[in-house]
Amino acid sequence: MTHSEAGGLVEIWNDVATGLGERGHDTGCFALYPKTDNSPSPPLWHHVASERPSSLFAAVRLVRRLMAYLKAERPDMVVTAMPLANVLLPLAATLAGVRTRLVISHHSPVETHSKWLDRLDGLTGRLDVVTSIVSVSKAVDASLQAKPLAYRRKCLVIGNALPRHIEVMIEGLRAKAIDTRITGPVIALGRLSYQKNYPLLIAAMAHAPKVRLEIVGAGEDEAALRGLAADLNVKDQVAFLGHMPRAQALARAARAAIFVQVSHYEGHSLALIEAARLGLPLIVSDVAVQVEGVTARDGTLCGQVVPLDDPQRLGAIMVELLQSPDQYAHWAQRARRLGLEASNAIMVDRYERLMGAGAAC
Repeated sequence: MTHSEAGGLVEIWNDVATGLGERGHDTGCFALYPKTDNSPSPPLWHHVASERPSSLFAAVRLVRRLMAYLKAERPDMVVTAMPLANVLLPLAATLAGVRTRLVISHHSPVETHSKWLDRLDGLTGRLDVVTSIVSVSKAVDASLQAKPLAYRRKCLVIGNALPRHIEVMIEGLRAKAIDTRITGPVIALGRLSYQKNYPLLIAAMAHAPKVRLEIVGAGEDEAALRGLAADLNVKDQVAFLGHMPRAQALARAARAAIFVQVSHYEGHSLALIEAARLGLPLIVSDVAVQVEGVTARDGTLCGQVVPLDDPQRLGAIMVELLQSPDQYAHWAQRARRLGLEASNAIMVDRYERLMGAGAAC
């Protein structure tokens, strides 16, 4: 990855590495440079550089260090994530002359990336060292349509899923909490940043005066979001819980009543899969990736969808769910069905298959 800041992507890569390791493959995780926030560093992650490059000279030095790392480790395959890593790994592997196969992965639509990194990705993704290009959802894959044909020929979709130990943990938590959950708070999980669109969720609390909201996550927007809650007179309804380890965050979610994710963009959200597996009614934003994320394989919509800019509608849906046991049970059952469809075995199977494949379509 580009960096190792705490979040769903770190969890996804840890899960994939664990799954491959359980099948006898020697796996590891590395980032170009460490996290830049104050959350704990993920264990067992190697960093090529000690800090984010702040100049052209530092960027060149990072590429050289990356080349040296690849020459020393000689991995059979590297799966990349995040725009900068997606661009630099093919370049460094080509310059280093190693026989490592690269799999680029996209976890959000490319229009959410830097424009110049998106353009470079279209070039470096065509290099011979890149054998496959993975998108975590059909909507993310659709965002690659403008890429050159030589790039598109390498594309495929591999959805995210939960590892078995997390599934087991969720089942235990769900069994303990299911009888009292409807009295719990609304919960949102994720970094306090533009992507997650927390201003909409906080504004919705003004239209749901008896609803409590818990936000699990840290990030650069925390002060602004606290200020917004104060300005809207809902600060007593909103609890900012900060970053939590995965197990602690799951335990908190299990006691919640509703999961809300009104993001401007996502890929295939791990938090959404976890909430669905818990059987929490799901409310997501009306963007293609999110709608896909709450749609079952047979096309059934398993979560409620709200506009990106309608706090009144969002507030009304939360109130309706908490006041109507029938509506609550209906959407909880659909969410649970969705969560049970995600297969870790299939996800790991597909990454494992890439280890012995050429370009995949």
